[in-house]
Amino acid sequence: MTPDERGDLIRSVSCHVSAKRMEHILRVEALAVKLAQSWGISVEKASTAALLHDVAREESLSTMTALVQRSDDPWIRDLAQTPAPLVLHAPAGAVIAKQHYGVSDPAILRAIAWHTTGAPGMGHLAMIIFLADYCEPGRHFRGVGRVRTLLYTSLEASMFQALTQTLAYLRHNGLPVDKHTEAAAAYFSRLVEHVPPPAAQP
Repeated sequence: MTPDERGDLIRSVSCHVSAKRMEHILRVEALAVKLAQSWGISVEKASTAALLHDVAREESLSTMTALVQRSDDPWIRDLAQTPAPLVLHAPAGAVIAKQHYGVSDPAILRAIAWHTTGAPGMGHLAMIIFLADYCEPGRHFRGVGRVRTLLYTSLEASMFQALTQTLAYLRHNGLPVDKHTEAAAAYFSRLVEHVPPPAAQP
């Protein structure tokens, strides 16, 4: 992706989201690119996925549901069954990326689709987008610092920590839990032999 193409993509996405959301998207892109460079992943793919990951974030629930349900990809349609409507912007974003931006790379599309729930078998690009969204500098919540300390030592350990914290938060607050998040946590728990206990966070 050339600088001009990136600029065009940013201008297009900014027409669909608020200025505040666009600032978040650009912070996610910056961290995703940094992680991609560190882990030997395509910077162009990381940039593209990051810039499009929240393209559907401010669409109506009915629009997101329709996009996901009409998708020709069964792994995206499966996400339409979620009990947590907020996560629908991720698979809906993948549909928009494919239909309106011509993205055909499955790795990019899955990175967008799974950036809220996670999923078993995530590749490095999908993990990077999930973690960049979770850890971008604008995030300030208990436990985020612990995940940040793991980003450059183990993506798998980072994922396990982030997913464990997410599930704990959802359950503590009585919020719906998507089955993909539970499955992802179980998957990464098997990959990670040892995750140091989280340090106390302010």
